[in-house]
Amino acid sequence: MTLVYLTLAWLAGIALGQWFWAQGWLSCAAARWPFGILAGLAALAILFLRRQPRLAFAAAALVALSLGAWRYSAHPLAACPTPADVAYYNDGQRLASPAWVTLEGTVAGYPEPRDAQIQYRLRVETLTVGEETRPVRGDVLVRLARTPAYHYGARLRVSGLLQTAPIYEDFDYRTYLARQGIYSIMERPYAVSVDGGQKPGAWSSFLALLYGLRSRGESLLDHVLPEPAAALANGMLLGIQSGIPRELYDAFNATGVSHVIVISGANIALLSGALMAVAGRLLGKRRAAWLVAPAVVLYVLLVGAAPAAARAGVMGFLYVIAIAIGRRSLPMISLFASALFLTLLNPLLLGDLGFQLSALSTLGLILFASPLQKPWTTFLERKVPADAIRQAIALLTDGLILTLAAQITTLPLLIYAFGRLSLISLLTNVLILPAQPPIMLGGLLTLAGGLLWEPLGRLLATLPWLFLTYTTWIVRLSASVPLAVVDTGILAHSLAPAIYALLAGILLLRKLAAGGYIALPSRRRTLWLAGLALPLWLVTGLFAGRPDGRLHITYLPGPGGEAALISTPTGRRLFLWDGKGDGDALARATTRVLGGLRPSVDVVIGRAGARLWPSAQIIDPLAPLPAPAMGLDSGITLTPLVAAPGPAPGRSDWSVMLAYGNYRTILPSTLGPEAQAGLLSLGQPLNITVVKAGGPGTGAWPSIALLEATDPQLIIWPEGTTYPPDVAAWLAVHRVARVPADATVEVVSDGERLWLKQWSGTGPR
Repeated sequence: MTLVYLTLAWLAGIALGQWFWAQGWLSCAAARWPFGILAGLAALAILFLRRQPRLAFAAAALVALSLGAWRYSAHPLAACPTPADVAYYNDGQRLASPAWVTLEGTVAGYPEPRDAQIQYRLRVETLTVGEETRPVRGDVLVRLARTPAYHYGARLRVSGLLQTAPIYEDFDYRTYLARQGIYSIMERPYAVSVDGGQKPGAWSSFLALLYGLRSRGESLLDHVLPEPAAALANGMLLGIQSGIPRELYDAFNATGVSHVIVISGANIALLSGALMAVAGRLLGKRRAAWLVAPAVVLYVLLVGAAPAAARAGVMGFLYVIAIAIGRRSLPMISLFASALFLTLLNPLLLGDLGFQLSALSTLGLILFASPLQKPWTTFLERKVPADAIRQAIALLTDGLILTLAAQITTLPLLIYAFGRLSLISLLTNVLILPAQPPIMLGGLLTLAGGLLWEPLGRLLATLPWLFLTYTTWIVRLSASVPLAVVDTGILAHSLAPAIYALLAGILLLRKLAAGGYIALPSRRRTLWLAGLALPLWLVTGLFAGRPDGRLHITYLPGPGGEAALISTPTGRRLFLWDGKGDGDALARATTRVLGGLRPSVDVVIGRAGARLWPSAQIIDPLAPLPAPAMGLDSGITLTPLVAAPGPAPGRSDWSVMLAYGNYRTILPSTLGPEAQAGLLSLGQPLNITVVKAGGPGTGAWPSIALLEATDPQLIIWPEGTTYPPDVAAWLAVHRVARVPADATVEVVSDGERLWLKQWSGTGPR
C-alpha cells in the first residue's frame, strides 16, 4: 500500500499547488525552487530516519507532496504565454492592429462535429499580422463549416479573430479547454487547405491511420444502425458523442446513467476480458497477455484517450501485464498507479470531472462491492434453499450490488458538481446494466465484420440494436417519472463533503473492528514530525507573503455597493470603498481574500474597515489626497479626478485614476451620471485600459459618452445588470468580459499586459 499513500500525497500536492495559485501565492512569474528545496530537505531526512520507518515514510510523503505542487506550478491551469506562444496574442491585446490574424498549422486531433460546425484542434506553427509573420507554438480550437471537411494531419491556413475562450453562466468553457492544453479559440474563420510544411513523423502517421479507422467505424455504424442507436453506439464504442440528440443526452444525465455512453472501465474490462478469453484458448494466458496489452493501448488511443478511458486503459494494461509476468494484479494498486501516471503527464486531470468520477466509481467497487455482496449471499443461502433459484436471484442482484457500490463514492461528487440528485438512478442502472455487455461485444463484432464486408456488419448489428433500443426506452421512461430528479440547491456544497466524511469514518471503524489501531506518536516522534512540517509551513508563508511584482486590483461586490482591494508590486495594500452599501461587510469580505501571513491593508480610502485594520492610514475620499498624484508604490499613482453630488442626500460620488505603466483604470466602479459628466467636463485625455461596470443593485453603469471618451481595451460587465438599452447595445458589440453578478473579479497587470481572474464561491477561474 506504500504506492497508494505516496500517490495520495502526490495528488494532495497537486491540489495544494492549485490552491496556492488560486490564492495568488503562485503565479507565472513566481519561482518554483522552494518546492524543490522542500523536496530535497525531505529526501535528505529519509537518509537520517532509516531506522525509524514511520518517520522515514512521513518524509517520503512530504517529498511526494512537494513534487506534486512543483508539477502543478510547472503546468498550471492559467496560461503563462510568452511571445513564442499563440495564446500571447489573444484578443489583440499585444498587437498593434485588431485581433484579426492568420494562423498556419496542422489538424492535431480527431475532428468533432457540433451541429452545423466541426471543431478542429489546430497545432499552430506561424502567426501573421499584416505583413509580419512570426513563428509561434500552441493549439487553437477552430470552428469551421461542415464542408469542406478536413482530416487529421491536414495543413490549414485560417484567418480570423484570435480569442480567449469564454466563461458561461453554467459552464467554465475556458477551464475545460485549458485542461486539454488549449488556450485560444477561433470562431468561424476563413480557412483554406495548404500544401507543404514538414513531413509527418512516424507517430503522426500512426495516429492518422488510427483516426482514419475511427472515421470509417463511425461511418459504418451510421449506415448499419438507425438513429438514435447509431449515435449511442458511436459514443459507447468509439467515444464520439457529438451525434447523440440533446434530449436523449439530458435524459441520460437526469437518470444518472450518462457513464454508459462514455468509454470507461466497463468497456475496457469487457474488451480485455473477451480478447483474453479468445486468445488464451489459442496461445495460453501468458502468451495471450502480450498481445492483449498492446490491443488495450491501441483501443484507448483509437477512442481519443479521454481521461476516463485513459485511466481505465492504464488499469487494464497493468492487469494484463500482471498476467503475462505471472503476478497477481491488485485493483487498488492499479487504480492509484494509473492516477499517478496520468497526473504526472498532465496534473490538470486531477480537476477533470470525468477523471474524478471514473476513479471514484472504481474505488467504490474495490471498497464496497465485497462488503455488500457477502451479507446478501449469506441471506440467500439461508432463505432460499433451491440452488437454481438462488443462483438466478444472485445473478439478478449482482448488477444492483455493483451499481450501489459505485454510486456510494460517486453520488456525493455528482451532487456537488450539478446540484441535483437523481432518485431513480439506482433502479435505472440496474435495469440497463445487463444490456451493456451485449452492446459492447455485439458492437465490436459489428465493427470488425462491417469493416471487412458491410452486409456482414448489417447482419451483426441486429444484436446491439436490440439492446440499444431497450436501453433508450428504459432511460426515456425513467426520465419521465415525476420527481426523477430533485434539486439539492444550496445543500449541494455542504452535503457532499459531509457524505465523504461519513464514508471515511465508516472505513476507519471497519479497520478498527478488524483489529487495526491508531498509535499516538511519542514526544520524540512528534518533534521529528514538527521538524519535517516546519519547512512546508515556511514555504507556505514565503509564497503567501511574497509579492509577485505585479499590480492586483480585486473588485468585491456587495449589496448596493462595491469595494476594490489594490495590491502593489511590492506588496502594499489599499482598500477602496465607493461609500455605498455596507462598507464594513465589504471590508470583512476583503479579509477573506487577503491571503498570507499579513491579512491587513496599509491604506483605506473611505469610511470602512477602521476596526479591522487599526494601523491603516484612513483617507477621506472627499478631502484632498495627500498629493495631487498620490504615489502608492514605485510607478503606481492615484490621481483625484472629480467629486459630484451622489444619488442620495448627503452622499457624493468621487473618482480617482490609477496608473501603472500603460495600465489605466478609474475607481470606484460605481460612478453615478453626475460624476461621469464631471469627468468628461475636465477635458483631459482618459486613455483607460479597463472599465469595470457597476453590478446589479448599485444603480450605476457607464454612459456611452464615457465609454467612447475612454475607449477601453476591456470592459468587465457583470451579469444580471439592467442597463439602458443604448448602453447594453453598445456593450454587446464591444470587447467585454461577462462575469457572474456575485463574482469577485481580479485584474492583474505588469504595466504592459493584463490578466483577468474571477471566482464565485468555488475559487478562481
